[in-house]
Amino acid sequence: LRWSKDVKSMNIIGLGQAGCNIADAMAQYPQYNIYKIDVGIEGKRCLNIKQQSGPEEYEANAPSMKTFFRNIKGDTLLVLGGSGNISAMSLRIMETIKDKCKVDLLYIKPDESLLTGKRQMHEKVTYNVLQNYARSGAINRMFLISNPQLENILGDVPIMGYFDKLNELIVSTMHMINVFKNSTPVLGGLREAGETRRICTVGIYDMEKDEEKMFFSLDTTRESCYIYSVGERRLREDGSLHKTIVTQMKGKTNDETPNVSFGVFPTNYETDYGYVIAYSPNIQN
Repeated sequence: LRWSKDVKSMNIIGLGQAGCNIADAMAQYPQYNIYKIDVGIEGKRCLNIKQQSGPEEYEANAPSMKTFFRNIKGDTLLVLGGSGNISAMSLRIMETIKDKCKVDLLYIKPDESLLTGKRQMHEKVTYNVLQNYARSGAINRMFLISNPQLENILGDVPIMGYFDKLNELIVSTMHMINVFKNSTPVLGGLREAGETRRICTVGIYDMEKDEEKMFFSLDTTRESCYIYSVGERRLREDGSLHKTIVTQMKGKTNDETPNVSFGVFPTNYETDYGYVIAYSPNIQN
């Protein structure tokens, strides 16, 4: 399974420590151009930001980024953690690149019980403001990820390397979904979500158990897209697989989620696996 040669590379912009850590992990794949913005950062395509006392100061004192983003174009994913003060620069970043890029946003929502005072208030404001930007169309898609839900999926996660484990799950999932979106299925197709369904999340789909583990619990889901990654041998020999998949997809369609699409992709792996993308038109509480 390979990324289509006809598809241009994608930009990843990491903002703040959480965003930059995920951008670093995405850098292992050749399909991405990595940009990082944080305090005290150095290196290629890195923008060092002077430390500020709070989110309002980061937004008000954000430097011009026209030179930093002078060569950027095409599909872009902006990654940030909602509780970081530097996340207040996100609107300035999008304003700078809006005429050159189609921008998706990956929002990492922290464990709110661990936030206090101004951090909790800042995260809440950032969370709602960015969702409103997505609903207005200023952001193409806003992917919501919940750290507590990632931990539930992974099970017991040691303190040392805790965020590395969570980031590995995020990065591997987002990358493989990008690969499948740029590949040709042997059955079905990954339909583009409706224009108004810009708030979304992703998850892991166990096709054998017909079980999905979402990275964020959407209040409402109006559209879902399922990805089946199946070994070529099974695709050639399992005569019941087509019926199984069709039956599963019919079971996913209901009044709350009227639009369901799927794609089946061949792989050389021995283990079959899947992913799901869920979309909502509503701002999440």
